[in-house]
Amino acid sequence: MLIRLIALLMFFLTASGAWAGPKTSTDKIVDHFMELDTNGSDSVSYGEYLAMVNQRAKVRFREMDANRDGEVTDSEYRDFWQQKKAQWYRLER
Repeated sequence: MLIRLIALLMFFLTASGAWAGPKTSTDKIVDHFMELDTNGSDSVSYGEYLAMVNQRAKVRFREMDANRDGEVTDSEYRDFWQQKKAQWYRLER
């Protein structure tokens, strides 16, 4: 009886992932990507992915368009780039 109970407990712990090792960086990235699955299909459709891309593009464009006129000038983009490049790139290696 005790052996059956232990076996049953081990089955549920293993099935639930409680004994799984720590997540790798790839596991974390895949988990984050799968959060784009808004309809619970266990896959990310092109539409779900495109919605994320469009949202990020809107945010980025607003950051670049300093005067909010719906267009980004050379000057606005230069200012944006100067502010952001240190965050995105390590220019000195």
